[in-house]
Amino acid sequence: MPERDMIDNSIHSCMTVRFDEPGSPLRAKALALSFGERWLILIALDLAVLKNAHVDHIRAAVAEELGLDPKDIVLNCSHSHSTPFAEPLDRPHPFLDLITGRCIETAKEAWASRQPARFGHGVTHVVGASFNTRVPLPDGRVKFTRDFREGLASGRPIDPRLSVVRIDDADGRPIAGWVRFAAHPACVIFDAPVSAEYPGYMTEQLEKTVSRGAPVLFGFGSSGDVNCVPMFGTEADSQRLGLNLANLVAETFESIRTKPPHRMAVVSGEVDLPLDPPPDPQTLEREIAEVERFIADLDRDPRLEWVLGVNCKKDWPVEKKKSHARPLAEWARQVRQALADGWAFPTSWPRRITSIVVDDLGLVFASGEPFVELGLDLAARSPLADTLLMAMGNGADGYLGTDEDRRRGGYEMYTLVRYYSLGDDHRPLPYAQGAGEKFVQGCLDLIEACRKR
Repeated sequence: MPERDMIDNSIHSCMTVRFDEPGSPLRAKALALSFGERWLILIALDLAVLKNAHVDHIRAAVAEELGLDPKDIVLNCSHSHSTPFAEPLDRPHPFLDLITGRCIETAKEAWASRQPARFGHGVTHVVGASFNTRVPLPDGRVKFTRDFREGLASGRPIDPRLSVVRIDDADGRPIAGWVRFAAHPACVIFDAPVSAEYPGYMTEQLEKTVSRGAPVLFGFGSSGDVNCVPMFGTEADSQRLGLNLANLVAETFESIRTKPPHRMAVVSGEVDLPLDPPPDPQTLEREIAEVERFIADLDRDPRLEWVLGVNCKKDWPVEKKKSHARPLAEWARQVRQALADGWAFPTSWPRRITSIVVDDLGLVFASGEPFVELGLDLAARSPLADTLLMAMGNGADGYLGTDEDRRRGGYEMYTLVRYYSLGDDHRPLPYAQGAGEKFVQGCLDLIEACRKR
């Protein structure tokens, strides 16, 4: 757990943390796998996000310590919304230093502890623990709902799979476990007690009940548009959800029959995804005017919620709504100036992918937050018995959805990029039509490359 004085709450304008209420402790856990001349270290972190530059920094440090290639290391954040943010690399970064040190320690311990092992996996299913936050509207737009009842009633997809991996020693005693669930760990979100949220409560309970103290890691499944139930709840809600999920997982974990694996392969790569062109100057002027009008009108009507096709939470304070809206206009001004200066905008953007195949199970770790439909589509099209897509793997390249999601727009598909300044190594434009399909095909290509090894 970080010390209070090493946390900078100004890094994110809304997702701040506090220390006056206990939560699930933040942890770094590592799993080291080797099969002949192939190896991998998976580090699961109770963090909301690590930017690509942070990931590169940590992977390089771990790789140097162990004499490995950085590509042999996968960092997977749980995406808990109750955790602090790592500082930029260009200034003092005590929290990032703490994260890096813990990653090195746990990776070294896992690497040194390798032993002959048996592998198995299973799945159970849960409904009512997650909901899709994007509700289609009759006019072709999309509403971001924070009410799980509205999300469930929309009929939009979720991924009900609670996927479980069990690794035993040669005598059948657990060495490690891994559980994947596809739902944002976001019960509290704003001004939250520092906590690993439901993944922490779930894995800690499993370590007490079924893994005999062996570490259980959490995999954040593909769920850019799916949240846990409830959203904007309490720490007690998060704990309750974690313990309920642990009860479901426990039976599956105990039922898995492990065996020596007959193959393991790891392939990493990038897929370049198409970007939209920048808006033309006329569109930018209209959008700047709309945002400025929204901000001015809030003083007259604090209940206003829609701007640029995105809905704020209706009962947010006026200043929070203004803070949410200002970057939308500032980004438009920056793009307007960049176009006037002749700036060449990129037409595509790379997305990191690591594919791991163990026997008939595929694990695909992708940077950013793919929507749930992409994960379900990948599983349906994969030649393996089971294929699981994880988000926040080795970086944070934003949301990615289907073409229908892109047509409807919304925060994830259209305005997210506006919360970053141009030229700071973040994707400057929304993904274009076809990006989701190209991403899924890139994942399938890496799975096929693993199968051929």
